[in-house]
Amino acid sequence: MSNLDGQLSKLHITKEQKPVPGGRGGMPWFWLFTAVAIAAAAGFAYSRANAPVEVKTARVEQEAVIPGKGPALVTASGYVVPRHKVEVSAKVIGTIREAMVKRGDRVNKGDILLKIEDEEFQARAVAAEAQVAMLQARVAELKAGSRPEEIGAAEAQAASAEATLRDAERVLQRMEALHAVGASSKEEMERARTNRNVAQAQLEAARKTARLVAIGPRKEHIEGASAQLREAEANLALARTELGYTLIRAPISGTILEKLAEEGELVTSTNFGGTRGAKNSVVSMADLSDLQVEVEVNENELAKLKRDQQTEIRLDSNPQRVYAGKVDEVSPQADRQKGTVQVKVSVIDPDDSMKTEVNARVTFLGDAPDAAQANTSRSRLWITKEALVPGASPPIVYVLQDHKAAAKQVKTGVVAEKGVEVVEGLTGSEDLIIAPLTDISEGARVVAAPQ
Repeated sequence: MSNLDGQLSKLHITKEQKPVPGGRGGMPWFWLFTAVAIAAAAGFAYSRANAPVEVKTARVEQEAVIPGKGPALVTASGYVVPRHKVEVSAKVIGTIREAMVKRGDRVNKGDILLKIEDEEFQARAVAAEAQVAMLQARVAELKAGSRPEEIGAAEAQAASAEATLRDAERVLQRMEALHAVGASSKEEMERARTNRNVAQAQLEAARKTARLVAIGPRKEHIEGASAQLREAEANLALARTELGYTLIRAPISGTILEKLAEEGELVTSTNFGGTRGAKNSVVSMADLSDLQVEVEVNENELAKLKRDQQTEIRLDSNPQRVYAGKVDEVSPQADRQKGTVQVKVSVIDPDDSMKTEVNARVTFLGDAPDAAQANTSRSRLWITKEALVPGASPPIVYVLQDHKAAAKQVKTGVVAEKGVEVVEGLTGSEDLIIAPLTDISEGARVVAAPQ
């Protein structure tokens, strides 16, 4: 550029040169225009060579270090989910008569959620109650035994049979005497003997009946009737239970997430699949005071995690709010395709603003520093990975200072989702150049592009 300035300074127009005859303005004007064009081109080239480079910048992010809080080791993203999500199902087949809740309602354990038409179930319960009552009376009758009147009647029947036998014996004796003197036939005598035998058998039967009536029902009869009674009582309990199932109640205290069935729809105790026809699940609910964040952590970061490890949770919907958490579960099985492991982090202090299925970012913290380190600690600094000069060792970043690029050597720490931690080399107030890093050097003039 200095050679170009020197050549421009040597250019001049000779005054003694005479114009070419016949030309307009002559040759001096040609050289004047040429000199002006060369000067303009040189000035443009000079301005282009010394114009500032437009660059993209990013601010250093500061994270306050709180005493008793460990350093950030790993950051992962995931979703907020309830620890226990319950889909309430119908236990009987019927039509929904009335829905008592809607989405977002807070209910307590045992509250009625829906009512199913119950006329058929009430009729079954009434029939079962009648059967139980009948068998109860039968068992009571058998256990009480025979009444005195029944015993007296049986004894009277035996006495009558005994009298009939005596009369038959007298007739037989008379016929035998008459037959001996030839006054009666042999057939008449045999008929009298048959009547006597029948009367004797009837007497024996009557006496046995009287004894059985006096003893009462057999033990086997009582046990059989008692078994029938127990069966009827079980049927009654089942009928009453099914009647109770027509009131679908909340199994836990929580919040209604979704209502899956409406009034007039048919519900069933069997899941047939699909979205049409009778429904099995009627309500989805969860306890929103017991939440977790499910995240996927890379396998190479797994060694930094452990059960009950302290964490910080930030929601994408409200990144300024920080929730405390701890590692609740590390899956014993990895996803071989993703190369990740699922980790569940329990939220220690959820509030009403935390919704399920929202995006969340979890920062896993290391062990907290001791009191001396905590008192001397400063804010932690984070920069974007784009600010590091590619291939530079040790790491170098360009800081925007007085419209120039200033190279700074830094010492980096952990790499997390929020960026790269800078341990030494920056104060936290710098604006770093992130692009184009290949077009600038130390001291180069730069201007920040509009954000």
